[in-house]
Amino acid sequence: MAAQQPTLTHLITSLTALSLPTPTSTFLQPILTPPTSNPTRTPPLAVLTATAKHRLLSASITSSPSAPSILIPSTPAFPGNISDVRVKERLLGEDVFVQVVDIQDLGRSKWEQIEGLEAERKGETMKGREVIRVVPLDEEEPGVAGTQSLPGQNHNQNQGNGNGNQTGDKSSRGPFKLLLQDWKGVVIWGFEVRKVEKVGLPPVMGIGCKLLLRRGTKVARGMVLLEPGNVVVFGGKIDSEDKAWRAGRESRLRREVEERGDGEGE
Repeated sequence: MAAQQPTLTHLITSLTALSLPTPTSTFLQPILTPPTSNPTRTPPLAVLTATAKHRLLSASITSSPSAPSILIPSTPAFPGNISDVRVKERLLGEDVFVQVVDIQDLGRSKWEQIEGLEAERKGETMKGREVIRVVPLDEEEPGVAGTQSLPGQNHNQNQGNGNGNQTGDKSSRGPFKLLLQDWKGVVIWGFEVRKVEKVGLPPVMGIGCKLLLRRGTKVARGMVLLEPGNVVVFGGKIDSEDKAWRAGRESRLRREVEERGDGEGE
């Protein structure tokens, strides 16, 4: 007996079982449609679900002048006045699916971040107070890099164990502020009250990363309070926006320092 072909309803049910929102049929139908090279065979539901999840996490959930949102209109969103600082405290009444459009590191001064980005751009890494330049090794396979020992230093000590040598932003433990956007385009800052796994600067978290804010999440004075129990980090990123954010980050930090005349504060 032939296996039942997955339908749109099956795919939607499979996605929502993962706590993902419901995409539009326009978004899902191409995934269900078998390739023209083999029109009689549809992949199993598990494969279709994985494909739909990947595409969902890699796409913008907001609408644009040329296309509507990929999520159905009944998808929960923020209240219109969610960022009102005059509201002392409120709780989200529903789960809200959002994407990250900006990340701020509150654990380090802006100058410290700028210096880290400069070192990363120059191919340098830090081990304690020691600066090590990362150079390609011709003898190694492509993509493998080694370290160039400084005079008087033992080469084996410079290799690190994965924890001592850190490049640029990888040394930061936060806390972080995330600018969160729902499918309607409403934005609000979220503050990491307690450490949340997978929250951090790229490459830990990319721009466009998808999160689910659980029902009951606290919003205080226009700020979402992020804690491990109220946020689910799905991951993903929007490649074009992530690359643009990374490319412009150092210049943004420098501009903020110049405007405020202070590199030590947030």
